[in-house]
Amino acid sequence: MTPILELSHLEKSFGNHVILRDINFKVNAKDVISVIGASGSGKSTMLRCINLLEIPSGGEILFHGNPILDRKNDIPDYRTKVGMVFQNFNLFSNMSVLENCMVGQIKVLKRSKEEAKIKAMHFLEKVEMEPFINAKPRQLSGGQKQRVAIARALSMEPELLLFDEPTSALDPLMVGEVLSVMKTLAREGLTMIVVTHEMSFARDVSNYVVYMDDGYIIEEGSPDKLFNNPNQEKTKKFLATILS
Repeated sequence: MTPILELSHLEKSFGNHVILRDINFKVNAKDVISVIGASGSGKSTMLRCINLLEIPSGGEILFHGNPILDRKNDIPDYRTKVGMVFQNFNLFSNMSVLENCMVGQIKVLKRSKEEAKIKAMHFLEKVEMEPFINAKPRQLSGGQKQRVAIARALSMEPELLLFDEPTSALDPLMVGEVLSVMKTLAREGLTMIVVTHEMSFARDVSNYVVYMDDGYIIEEGSPDKLFNNPNQEKTKKFLATILS
């Protein structure tokens, strides 16, 4: 079976500063992959490279076996299939909740307003934000904004959804409501890569965990193996620190 996504020898540098070094891993349909590691380890840069918000300095990204860094590829079309939920929501402040979830569908997917509205309402109901469809982002809590951002990404019906530390900008009381939505999506079979500091999510919801340090993948495997029986000394030290 061809993976949905495969990273092969991926590298990223900014000038002389190397951020990602020889990154290799595969994402299969319905995988929920958590990427963990200290701040500055390269996790978010890897996600931004996958979504082509940053262009890799070397290596290859294959989507269904096709090399997407090939200039002949349609990057906007690829981004509709590989969606992203950001740390700071990135909602359009001048648009209502409903408009935020419709605009990409209309402009990029060329859906009619009627079809876009039906899709948006479906996903807003899924994240329990349908009572707020006429609100502007400034009227929402952080947790509500992030749930709208998830609904907006889902409205594009991506094959793979990337989450870049989706709870790190939230008040602790609001973290649970966003993680609850993500757990539901995982149960329903959405393919996800989640950069997270929420170890309980990585351990209990993921089927695969990647630990990064200094731009390298140090260790990867099932949550049970990585959390309960890590091989690498760096992994053991990181987990001892973060779980203590």
